[in-house]
Amino acid sequence: MSALRSSRGAARYALPLLLLSIAIAAWSAWSAQKTPPPQPASIATTEFSAARAMQHLGWIAAEPHPTGSAAAAKVRDQLVHHLQQVGLQVSVQRGQAAAEYGKGDGRGVRAANVENVVAVLPGRDRSLPAVLLMAHYDTVPHSPGAADDGLGVAVMLEISRAMQSDVRQRDVVFLFTDAEEAGLLGARAFFASHPLSSRIGTVVNLEARGSSGRAVLFETGPGNAALLSTFAKLAPQPLGNSLTGFVYRYMPNGTDFTVPAQKGIPGLNFAIIGSQIDYHAATASVANLDPGSVQHMGAQVLPLVRQLASSATLPTATHDAIYSDLPGGWMISVPMWSGWCVLAFGLLVIVVVARRATFNHGGWRGVVSGVAGWPLALLSVALAVRVSYRLLGGGDATLVNNRDLLAAFSTLAAGEGLLAIGVVLALGALLVCKAARKPAAALALVAGACASLRGGFDVIGLVLGVLVALLVWTSAGTAARGESVRLGALLVAWIIGAVVQLLAPELAPLLLWPLLAVAAVVWLLPAHAPLTALRVLAAAVITAFALAHVFHFALQLFEAIGFGTPEVLALPFAWLAMLLLPWVRAADGGRWLAIAAFITLLSAACVLAAASLTQADRTRYPELSQVLFVADPDNQQYHRVSPLSQLSDWSRGALRVGQGELARLSIPALDWAGVWATKADAIAVPERVRFEPSFDAATGQSVLRVLAPAGTRELRVRLKSGAVVRNVQLQGEEVPLLDEADRWSRLRWQAPGPDGIELRWPADSGPVEVQAAAGIDGWPKDAAPVPARSAHIVPWSTSDMTWILGATRVSPEGGAHGGAR
Repeated sequence: MSALRSSRGAARYALPLLLLSIAIAAWSAWSAQKTPPPQPASIATTEFSAARAMQHLGWIAAEPHPTGSAAAAKVRDQLVHHLQQVGLQVSVQRGQAAAEYGKGDGRGVRAANVENVVAVLPGRDRSLPAVLLMAHYDTVPHSPGAADDGLGVAVMLEISRAMQSDVRQRDVVFLFTDAEEAGLLGARAFFASHPLSSRIGTVVNLEARGSSGRAVLFETGPGNAALLSTFAKLAPQPLGNSLTGFVYRYMPNGTDFTVPAQKGIPGLNFAIIGSQIDYHAATASVANLDPGSVQHMGAQVLPLVRQLASSATLPTATHDAIYSDLPGGWMISVPMWSGWCVLAFGLLVIVVVARRATFNHGGWRGVVSGVAGWPLALLSVALAVRVSYRLLGGGDATLVNNRDLLAAFSTLAAGEGLLAIGVVLALGALLVCKAARKPAAALALVAGACASLRGGFDVIGLVLGVLVALLVWTSAGTAARGESVRLGALLVAWIIGAVVQLLAPELAPLLLWPLLAVAAVVWLLPAHAPLTALRVLAAAVITAFALAHVFHFALQLFEAIGFGTPEVLALPFAWLAMLLLPWVRAADGGRWLAIAAFITLLSAACVLAAASLTQADRTRYPELSQVLFVADPDNQQYHRVSPLSQLSDWSRGALRVGQGELARLSIPALDWAGVWATKADAIAVPERVRFEPSFDAATGQSVLRVLAPAGTRELRVRLKSGAVVRNVQLQGEEVPLLDEADRWSRLRWQAPGPDGIELRWPADSGPVEVQAAAGIDGWPKDAAPVPARSAHIVPWSTSDMTWILGATRVSPEGGAHGGAR
């Protein structure tokens, strides 16, 4: 024991404890991603059972059911029937909704006729604010939507059954929205005009962007502190943090939850995001949905809704809180100002370290090296991950391209994580060994160049390589400067934390909270003072806990956006470098760190090679195809088209039926530029897009009715005027169209029906150019058919549609020139 208590004895155990801390943290983070076992139908009727919920998915996700389709009507009717059977008060809200989408030149309006299913589980006091549980029942074309959002619908049905015998103080409203995929239109219709919308006190929305994984609380409504506190006390194994909500707020997409959140209604938004390869794909089937995901979603939501429904008062929107799940399966929420406490502790440690550095003559060069350490770690991990990812063929990876790599996503995540750990361990060894400066800098330059070996010339990879080489030259061999290096690194971390606290405190769980652990470990492991076993053990425990938190974040970030931006791993793994820094001295020598780094990097190479060599089961992960027929009968132009950036052999064959020559084509009416296309033989178009212009003398408006062919699933209309036009109306409601001169305005209407759509604008605005495209499911009967698809090829998105184009020019007096009239 005397040896263990000595500085030398403690240092002997430092490296094994450090590596053990890293291993425990990695295991903890990986294990935290597992879903709970699904509960059988035999459990108590008041509990949530994934087995019972998934019984509903047999009819919910039997086939694709986009808005306006016969299949959607079938699901709607079955929803109404089931909800009535279990005793809820059910109604169908029918109406029209429109919403603006996009920005700049891509801005437009989406609209549809919607049919929301609204069911009420009444409480004792019907006047109290109600709890709203929400999911959408529509899907995208060609996807049965077992996850998006069949999972949400099934979970709501099971919750409505489980709460039947509860004593409820207030109503619980179950809203099954239509046309979410078309632009959140069902939710907009409900909150714009439904009588119940004014009584909603709290909203819980259920979503999916994959087919597996635990339910993530990825967004909250305004003033979330009280509601988060309630949720954190009730939820088993919660998952979520305020960073995701902050990021999602600035993303162009949204969910139904966006609508009530914009109206200031408190609420929580949950989603599963694992197995994104199934997102909006034909493989989003019941068979491919993880029952554990259903169980976790229900287990999170049922206790919360039950508590809210039975409470005399609902959590009110007060102030916003920062929140995050932590290792061990619990969640905390703290006030926004709490970050200042972290910064105060960090500043205290900085003062202590500055005094140590002064007494130990570390010098300002050590501080500069420490300052360079943060960007060195950040850029080194980004470089390593980017190069490996591009060499694996992920440089242009999307949900459509490189399906093999996406199918091996879990293996890929493990490999990239090991790579990041290995790089950081190597940087730790580099701090000790100045002789490694030249080879390490050369390796960085070579790595930057290797980023261009696959996927074309990569400027970003090259720049990263140069920057890492320069920083390596600055930082190598600086561990001898001890406390001054730590001082520089702490200063950078503190400044970053201060900026985060000032501008975006929601990011604190990743970019500020780890500073607590770094400061504590730096305090416990001084660079030159004797060490004790107690200090080393305490530092190891803190390191393991902090790294479990950081690695957990890394997995969440990589799962959310890593397939397109793998460099995001650099953010959490920079904290690994910060935590490693005080251990470099304690580990006494870089040789063992170098060996650990080599073993980790070798393991990463093996795992990444396995991900690269894995060939996906094409029955489970089929190739996605998107081929369409575009007919412009006014100009006698007919084409077979694919908007995909890369064409498979099947897609090329489908386009080149009749030996057509592949070329790039722009189709303005569909907002397509440079899509793959071949010329096709003319076909008979039994029904065209029709334009019926008129002049309303009573209102002084030009009126245009656009009638689409029977069976049109989507009608797209573009309008342009030489002047700014005010008060443009769509179906009697004012919409932001023609609000810029000489710019095309866009309108997309889902399933317009036989009456078409009506547009109105002031007649004195001048002539208006109009382009329209009607999309109909199915291939033209007299066009050469596409080759038969095997079980390994499935249609995706707008595939297998026929688009019929038309155009006209509407004069102020209501006349039209060109196009079918």
